[in-house]
Amino acid sequence: MGGIEMYKIEMDKLCSCAKRDESLQERWLSKEYESRESAELEGLRLANHANANWCKKHRFFAYEEEGESIVRIAVELSCPKEI
Repeated sequence: MGGIEMYKIEMDKLCSCAKRDESLQERWLSKEYESRESAELEGLRLANHANANWCKKHRFFAYEEEGESIVRIAVELSCPKEI
């Protein structure tokens, strides 16, 4: 008998801003979600939180790999905006 599949959020890389955010582990990374949809929604919330509150040197986005029970948060360097 298999249990209910749980979903979680992982970050591809923990930049220094992520490491300094004390709420990151407790609020997002240590939780498990009962549905893919709830994990996706929280992954998007995490990406939005990171983009709005961290250093602006990186850009964060949530993505899902088919067949996995993980919503990943990817980190990439942002280019400065040209005015």
